[in-house]
Amino acid sequence: MALDQSQRYSDLSLKEEDLVTGGRHILVAYKMKPKSGHGYLEAAAHFAAESSTGTNVEVSTTDDFTKGVDALVYHIDEANEDMRIAYPLELFDRNITDGRMMMVSFLTLAIGNNQGMGDIEHGQIIDFFVPPRAIQLFDGPAKDITDMWRILGRPLKDGGYIAGTIIKPKLGLRPEPFAEAAYQFWLGGDFIKNDEPQGNQVFCPAKKVYPLVADAMKRAQDETGEAKLFSANITADDHFEMCARA
Repeated sequence: MALDQSQRYSDLSLKEEDLVTGGRHILVAYKMKPKSGHGYLEAAAHFAAESSTGTNVEVSTTDDFTKGVDALVYHIDEANEDMRIAYPLELFDRNITDGRMMMVSFLTLAIGNNQGMGDIEHGQIIDFFVPPRAIQLFDGPAKDITDMWRILGRPLKDGGYIAGTIIKPKLGLRPEPFAEAAYQFWLGGDFIKNDEPQGNQVFCPAKKVYPLVADAMKRAQDETGEAKLFSANITADDHFEMCARA
């Protein structure tokens, strides 16, 4: 039986609008259902504890500061399986190099250890709110759609829709059919990426398929007068293999 932590890890008097205005918490809404025999608030509090400062037992090292960064359940609606948790910003890991926040830390806390809990039937994120203070600590993606527009030779403002696809089936095509499918798409589309499993299968070796894809791209560019893009999957176990594929 899980330790009842509802006194510490829940505060249903907190109002969502106040938490949003305060800007000191990341708020996460879940669709959560406890397993049979477990109370909703107790399971929700256990979920918040596991996602932040709690353990399954009382520990002597917990002090007032630790309790000050507890994640708190602030809203529950058992009938709709609606559970919402406020995570203090201080909980989240920061880069040593530049002090920025990391998406991996958000995922670790919000949807990490809590996925293996014995008293939870399911706990799925359905929405979250990140306050401006935290957004400023994320550096964001290194590239955006303007980079795609630039490569495609389009205006950097309002460069238009980019039509992209993945060649299907994701596995089973030999080099010639794969390249032909790419050519046919490029006659009307812009961007093709490898599906994740596509790489260097014995029936479609990279050294054979990529030259054919490059030829298909050139022919499509000549025919349409438009630039085309192909994103190859070079994922591998070590960087030497990745460089070889690149």
